[in-house]
Amino acid sequence: MKISIIIPVYNASHYLRECLDSILSQDYADPYEIILVNDGSTDDSLQICQDYEKKYSCIIVLTGKNGGVSAARNKALDVVRGEWLAFVDADDKMLPEALQTLYQRAQMTGADIVLANAVKWQDGKYSKPILSLPNETLPNVILRIKHFALWGYFVRRDFIQDNGIRFVEGLAYSEDRIFIYRLARYCRTIAYTSKSVYAYRINPASACHSKNGLRKAKHHFMAAFHLMQVANGYKQENKMIFNHLCKEAQHVMDLGIYQMLEQNVSWSDLKEAKAFFDKLLSGKQVCACKFRTYAIKDYLTIQRRKIIKFKK
Repeated sequence: MKISIIIPVYNASHYLRECLDSILSQDYADPYEIILVNDGSTDDSLQICQDYEKKYSCIIVLTGKNGGVSAARNKALDVVRGEWLAFVDADDKMLPEALQTLYQRAQMTGADIVLANAVKWQDGKYSKPILSLPNETLPNVILRIKHFALWGYFVRRDFIQDNGIRFVEGLAYSEDRIFIYRLARYCRTIAYTSKSVYAYRINPASACHSKNGLRKAKHHFMAAFHLMQVANGYKQENKMIFNHLCKEAQHVMDLGIYQMLEQNVSWSDLKEAKAFFDKLLSGKQVCACKFRTYAIKDYLTIQRRKIIKFKK
């Protein structure tokens, strides 16, 4: 089995068929499998998964109670058989020749991770490529990560399984970033391709468009905590990588506060977020800037952008 494609599914009945058809129509001759993990959907998603499983032998359906996207992906990682793994969200799709492009790039370069380009997709229209990627292969993978969502990545299964790498369950934001950095520790080279293989749907109902600013902040703070743990693995052996990951953790903290303030958060939510931040992160080395510093800076940035938008 050359490739396994992992798709977590939660209430995606409006988009799932289009997603699956985009993969099943790929011009790729070698065996591959699609693992659908129904994460406690309450719509028709499970029925759609089962209908496709009956029709196509390459599809495997796993199902269970709702545990979140990380738990769903971990469930799939326990059963994957492919030499290479790709991750797809159920409301997105793969572009034509995606699997062939990814696999050929992996074979040609001998890299441990391949990162391809993607486009945004809304109302049937595609954007320009999202990333600016050179067609090259580079060492020092952990310093070369250019993208922090899993779409577009093609990774070797044995690096994941041999090192026990899994997603942080219960984490709904920045979980991809942690997984990618954990994996990068064991990879020697990363190959890029400028060709787009993935269409990322702009979906107002997706988790990234949630209006729950407090929840976003807490999840980003938890993600920063886990990034600090990754950083600590380099504290003695490589100061450059340690400092790089500390800056990444700071960025994730800042992102959490910014996204919370974007939602006109209440004072009670702001106090709760600060208490959570202080309990989880205060006193850690990466917290050179404290909660108030981030909050003031982000608030001023948001207000400035509002003024600019109003003038336009």
